[in-house]
Amino acid sequence: MFDDAGRVVFMALRDAARARLGAEHPCAVALAEAAENPGGPRVAAAQAALAALPETERTALMGAAHGALRADPQAWLSLWGGAGPRH
Repeated sequence: MFDDAGRVVFMALRDAARARLGAEHPCAVALAEAAENPGGPRVAAAQAALAALPETERTALMGAAHGALRADPQAWLSLWGGAGPRH
């Protein structure tokens, strides 16, 4: 479950970066790769790409991703699969 949580976050960041910066922007590409496979090197590359953005852009992307995740609780609930309580 927690491995997939990173994927959900990077998908939201990827979508925000594509909308704000364009799909070909290096940050959007790095975030897309981290969303596809949130492993060590890809996560590090995505973090570096985010850090390289001007603070205003980075803050805007984080805010957009946060808003998208807050508006879609199903993205988080789907991570739980069928492991919920049974009566």
